Amino acid sequence: MRKSLFTLLITLLGTMGYCAEKVYMDKQGVIRWTENRKEVALFGANYCLPSACDFRAADYVGGDRKQMIVEDLEHFKRMNWDGLRLCFWGDYQNTDREGNLQENEHLHLLDYLIAEADKRDIYMLLSPIVTYNSQWPEMSDTTNIGLAKYYPKNTLIHDEQAIRAQENYMKQLLNHRNPYTGRSLKDEPNILFVELINEPTQFPEDIPGMVRYINRMCKAIRSTGCKKLTFYNVSQDFRVAPAIRKSDIQGSTHAWYPSALNNNYSIEGNGLLFVDRYEQMLHPDLRGKAKIVYEFDATDMASGFMFPAMVREFHRGGIQFAAIFSYDMLRTAPMNLGWQTHFFNMVFTPSKAVSSMIAAEVMRRIPRGKHFGYYPDNRTFGDFRVSYDEQLSELNSGDMFYYSNTTSTRPKNPAALKHIAGVGSSPVVRYSGTGIYFLDKQDDNTWQLEIYPDIMDIDDPYKMLNKHRVSRKSAYNERNIQIQLPGLETEMTVLPGKYLLSDGKIVSREELPAKDFYQTPMKEWKIANHTWPEFTADKEVTFRCEVFGPKRPQQVDVYLMLKPWGCKRIPMTAEDGFLYTAKADLSWLAKGDYEYHFGIDTGDDTILFPEKTYCTPERWDYYEQATYAMRLINETTPLSLLGPQDNWKHIRRTRTFRSPESQFSSVVSGPELLPAFQLSVPDLEKKRDYIAPCDVTFSHYIGDRITCRSKSKTAPTYIRIRAYGLNNTDKAICNFVDKEGRGYGAAFNLKAEASDILIPVSDLVPTKAAMLPQDWPGVNPYWYPASAQENNGIALDWKIIEFVQVSLREELYDVGNWKNKGIVVEKIELLFQ
Repeated sequence: MRKSLFTLLITLLGTMGYCAEKVYMDKQGVIRWTENRKEVALFGANYCLPSACDFRAADYVGGDRKQMIVEDLEHFKRMNWDGLRLCFWGDYQNTDREGNLQENEHLHLLDYLIAEADKRDIYMLLSPIVTYNSQWPEMSDTTNIGLAKYYPKNTLIHDEQAIRAQENYMKQLLNHRNPYTGRSLKDEPNILFVELINEPTQFPEDIPGMVRYINRMCKAIRSTGCKKLTFYNVSQDFRVAPAIRKSDIQGSTHAWYPSALNNNYSIEGNGLLFVDRYEQMLHPDLRGKAKIVYEFDATDMASGFMFPAMVREFHRGGIQFAAIFSYDMLRTAPMNLGWQTHFFNMVFTPSKAVSSMIAAEVMRRIPRGKHFGYYPDNRTFGDFRVSYDEQLSELNSGDMFYYSNTTSTRPKNPAALKHIAGVGSSPVVRYSGTGIYFLDKQDDNTWQLEIYPDIMDIDDPYKMLNKHRVSRKSAYNERNIQIQLPGLETEMTVLPGKYLLSDGKIVSREELPAKDFYQTPMKEWKIANHTWPEFTADKEVTFRCEVFGPKRPQQVDVYLMLKPWGCKRIPMTAEDGFLYTAKADLSWLAKGDYEYHFGIDTGDDTILFPEKTYCTPERWDYYEQATYAMRLINETTPLSLLGPQDNWKHIRRTRTFRSPESQFSSVVSGPELLPAFQLSVPDLEKKRDYIAPCDVTFSHYIGDRITCRSKSKTAPTYIRIRAYGLNNTDKAICNFVDKEGRGYGAAFNLKAEASDILIPVSDLVPTKAAMLPQDWPGVNPYWYPASAQENNGIALDWKIIEFVQVSLREELYDVGNWKNKGIVVEKIELLFQ
């Protein structure tokens, strides 16, 4: 009865012209829908086209910005997202010094975006003060006219003129009438939340001052008649949580980038260890107020298993809205022109896209506040599963079956399935393409199959962005698909498009909206070589590569160069996607270094890689040129883990933030000027404000090298390190970290000049290992939890070792002997006997 009266009241208020808010916050700080009092659980992404670099990126590709908004929001709905953060650089591009709102194309596009989101029942968080320069990354834009030009970020909380400008801007923006909806922003029903300021400079030493700022901004918002729920950032510095409790703000905003930011390359390793916990969300000062995540991402990672695990922890902490940063516009996604360390688009990052759909369902289906324990126990939770080994996240419920990579899991109840989304294959869909696909039941006999283009992984998308460098390319290819569902068993050859299937047959076909864009052909041929760099001589050798080009090649071959001359041609077999493989018994060859080429028969000629010449080693016109390299070894050949071949920029190191200051760099060693790696720290003594241990570490991924020896029956017996100490540094730690975060290390002695140090493998003991890179904003512990618990008594298994670390730690040195520590490492090897 009370519920009926409540609903009637809302209806009457609506008929009287009063725009009731769609959500409210109850006394416990839970956001609920006004209509039915159910808990809100929203998921989506930031979308930044109206402002800053995304605005300019649209121009780089000659895009119609309004059309781009429409096609991107269609992706939101296709993935069943219902959340959107409006990240708007108005403080730079839409105000004057006093905060007066300036109408221009940025504001018009914001209006259009709001209107289009409203049409699709997408709910929004408005963040109108960004605080970061809208000129990034070009730093050549001259449209910075706003208040942020005059008031630096660190003055916004305390400077009276800066605060007045922000108040003025906020009032005028909320009162601004959207020409596409006819409503003021304060009355837009699908804008549910307003965040006062994005990632402000925090002042934990001045909580009263922060409370004054927050309350003034809240008062400015309320003075317009706006009744949206208001939020303020806490994750920029968790020490300001008391300001959330003491102020008029209704909730806190949080972010999480577990693999840090701007690594400048794709990072590898078990990311699930980095999303195991977010305990700060449970801070007692945040109780009784709402919580949302304004930004998160598995930065610099293309894998499709992180998002559901992250949202599992968000929902445990009470989060009710989560937005990925940031959605890449379809037209700019091939070059990843938006944000270098972020890369997400439904079509061009298909595994991440399915993973996000699964994460959205985690938000909706897992009870808020529920804890599923810590890794590895939390890899399965409810209807969900995440797996690093399989590079997979999975939703397997009665009505839905989603998988971000090929899976062997069978649906719980195939007859009850209504929605399938996947990449790769499963027991109910066998697909040979690489793009995302959807299968949705329309009625008892009819299904809709929606297939998007193949995606070619041409280059690392996390390098510095460049409008001329394509990292992902779409391709329209005929692919085979087999579907085995109750009432739908069929096999057919398909192109990208939408198919209506009835009784196992195609009833109709519709083209994808951006067909012409997807079909833009490649202008050149490329190869991605996935062959191991070394093989044990008596084991079968497998050559692997992906071939990308304007069409499907007629034939791909390996040309193995023989000694002293000649070659052996090995035909390759086409696998799913763009992969080609060839297995060969090379036991008749002597051990040593070998060179090889891949040759692509295009039908017109043969192109030889890696140099892309038009010849083959079998022809008279072949000449000496660049090749690929491999080694045939025996089981006792030393394995190089770190050496001149390694790029120091791709080695992780301890971050300096409320912890000992450290430096890591590439140097040369000795009179021979050998390449080497230097780690140094001015002072390892504990300081009062430190939040991390007094340790500095560099960590190098070696999982791919260990894999090359995975079939060997010979275990390593020694670690050989060539290194020396700086400034009388006489000790360091060498540590090996496995995929579960367990550390096995030993301290070793250093001399003042380079020398070979042998560490018996039998000397390795459970040792704390640094979790690198360190996340932002500092959620994770410094040590891998398993390594801090002495590996839980589990013995070293070389087959799953992924990192080698070198550390300088306070505990190694006598009291008072903590200054100016350093080490130079030339190489690290595993020795076998």
